[in-house]
Amino acid sequence: MKIFSAILLALALFAGKARGGFFPVNAFTDEARGLAGAQFLKVPPSARFSALAGSGLTLGGVDSFFLNPAGTSGAGSSAAISYEALLEGSSRTGLVFARPAGTGILSAGLLYNNSSPGLEKLDGAGGGSGAVLTAYDAAFGAGWARRSGWLDFGFTLKYIKSRLAEASGSSVALDAGFVFREDPPSLIELAVAVRNFGPPIKLGSEKAPLPFELGGGIKWKYAPDFHILLEGRLPCDHAPYLAFAGEWFLPYSARSGFFLRSGLNFKNYYDHGFMGTFAGGFGLKFERGSIDYAFAPYGELGAAHRVTAGLAWGGGGDSGSAGPELPLKARLAVASFSSEAGVTEAEATVVRNLVEAELGKTGKFRLVKRARVYFVLEEERLAFAGLTEEKAAAKLGSISGAKLAVFGSVSRNKNGYLITARLADTSSAVILRSETAVAAEDYLFSDAARRLAAALAR
Repeated sequence: MKIFSAILLALALFAGKARGGFFPVNAFTDEARGLAGAQFLKVPPSARFSALAGSGLTLGGVDSFFLNPAGTSGAGSSAAISYEALLEGSSRTGLVFARPAGTGILSAGLLYNNSSPGLEKLDGAGGGSGAVLTAYDAAFGAGWARRSGWLDFGFTLKYIKSRLAEASGSSVALDAGFVFREDPPSLIELAVAVRNFGPPIKLGSEKAPLPFELGGGIKWKYAPDFHILLEGRLPCDHAPYLAFAGEWFLPYSARSGFFLRSGLNFKNYYDHGFMGTFAGGFGLKFERGSIDYAFAPYGELGAAHRVTAGLAWGGGGDSGSAGPELPLKARLAVASFSSEAGVTEAEATVVRNLVEAELGKTGKFRLVKRARVYFVLEEERLAFAGLTEEKAAAKLGSISGAKLAVFGSVSRNKNGYLITARLADTSSAVILRSETAVAAEDYLFSDAARRLAAALAR
């Protein structure tokens, strides 16, 4: 929060006309167009965000490093590399990496922009000199992010270097962001981010402010497999503008699938005409990897093509976290069901196994593998001593990388077997849902488990 307060104070001091060169003259209006330097920082190196017309402040993954650092809070151990074929033969390459560290996620990123593909220097008479012109831009940064209940937050510090022929310059910049979410059944997430806040970059005798931007966005989970994004941006060298996008997921397994994406960026309407507002692309997500592609037209100037490949490993983070999240498919661990009056441990185990199998069939969860749960449970047996059932289940889910945990009990009376199952948030041990089903005889356990799973996944 101290960083956020410092950013707001800085905005108050430097809003309006530029003071100290942080913002251009007539900042945040169209009159400031073309006055900011380091333009390569404006578009994050991510095919996913490009296909969404620049939207994505509320989205998570390691590729959020250059857009909203808060998005890396759930990245786990992952990396992504991006290549972009831009206009006039120029190109950009991006590389980002994240790994858990203590209570948060440490990340690092590199962005290299090659602006001189074979350009030749001219001599004083305007003829070719035979020498190749060197022109490039680069940014290297490190960041930290954390997920804490309903809030994700993160920040990134970047070093920026630009060169044009013999002239070169450097600067530093800060990115910071927040993502706000409510507990289920809320379908809305909010985000705010500040990008490229820092002193101006000087190239030779010329000095230009960095392309500062303040952004806010909303993600509406219209359906489990379709998310809608609406975002507003306030760049220092352009009038405020809106972006609108959608992402549609077509699953073919619990952790793999195909994504279709498209968006409208109304800033491009003024720069490249009506056709320049559109962007689109697709993504493929595998067990631990992802590949994303984006096509972004720029009117008469041509089009840009972007490709990003991601990889995740270790216990944390979504597979291919450089790619998209699997909508509403939280990782789920199923703890043991306790046996109460009139019920044996074997019967309780059977019920637990049936409930787990039915939860997997709903398609709403990504189940933690059984072998891993048993291993973790054995390793943490002493840690569960004295804990309530919900806290024990939450602990089990948390240390196995799950966001949700299911636990329950089985008892018997004159009416038959009474089965209770509870869904808990592993970060807070709060019970999100509690459901009960009755099985008159043990051969009806399957039917009761099916009804419980459907109710928990509703």
